[in-house]
Amino acid sequence: MPKNGFPLLKLPQLVLFECVENLDVLEILILSLLSKRARKVAQLNRWNISEMEWELGYENQISLSTPSDPCRKWIINYDRKNDTSKYPYFESELTGDYVKHYLFQNNTENNIEEMKHIVENIWEVFRAPIRYIKIFDESFIEWLLKFQPTILSLWIKEDVITSFETLDRIFKNLKVESFDLESIKTDKTTKVMEPIPFPYITVQNSYWLTLPAILNGSYTIICLYGSELTPKDINTILKEWQMGTKLQSLLSLEICTVTLLDAESCIREIYKDLNLTLSDRKDENPTIGNIHDENIYRRAQEKHRTLNLVRSDGTIGSITRSYTVDKYRKNAIYFRLFVW
Repeated sequence: MPKNGFPLLKLPQLVLFECVENLDVLEILILSLLSKRARKVAQLNRWNISEMEWELGYENQISLSTPSDPCRKWIINYDRKNDTSKYPYFESELTGDYVKHYLFQNNTENNIEEMKHIVENIWEVFRAPIRYIKIFDESFIEWLLKFQPTILSLWIKEDVITSFETLDRIFKNLKVESFDLESIKTDKTTKVMEPIPFPYITVQNSYWLTLPAILNGSYTIICLYGSELTPKDINTILKEWQMGTKLQSLLSLEICTVTLLDAESCIREIYKDLNLTLSDRKDENPTIGNIHDENIYRRAQEKHRTLNLVRSDGTIGSITRSYTVDKYRKNAIYFRLFVW
């Protein structure tokens, strides 16, 4: 044992409990990693950790917070900035009322497996589930399926998914509230007819999502970019919603798609056979809940005029749209429906 070390685990039990009660979150975590006995001692901590956010990427980090002090976070960060001789080290950062305490670890080739181990350890010590995870490596998908198949928010970065079989495994084996997918690294010929089984979806490069996949889902919020849904498809969605036969739980729909139609023909196709009225809501827009941070935000006032579509039960859907021609002379339609 080093001369300057302290025999914490050799203290009388009552004194040991008192010491653990006064340790910070990151200190408890370090203690828990020493041995099985140290982990059991660390479990005597007083902290009630409410969530665990995990981001894998340029700044690989695990973030912890507690409901009794929402302005404070403890972050384990796998840094790339300093030479290896400085690791591990602590830093604190104060921004306004928010305090962040960092434990910087060396970002090695084995850090992915180490992070999995730390997350599993955090669960044992603090009983803190992962609330939000941003995945940059496909190996974490199988790990998540086994470790925590229920999660509030899942974000999968670009080209992590390399097959629709993997995507199907996620849909069938994970229970997710908010799902964000950037892209799938595969050919663009495959189309998906079945709905995504999650209520809040954001999909970049969503060419593979078809009309049946949208209409037959139980969605609350839909954001599709790079879509191949046609103006006629959007018209069908609106008609089904208006009749109350599909998408009854929908609060917000946003679609960005490319069309060969000119602006006038495109809008005519979208609004065909719909009984629309000009909205008189000039000073406000629908309030939508942000699932990830549980804040409520109000959409910025749209520059384009808003039209109302009344559902069979009297619910109002406010429609806005914009039409642009990009540098490749492609016609892009941005369509939005907000439900009051």
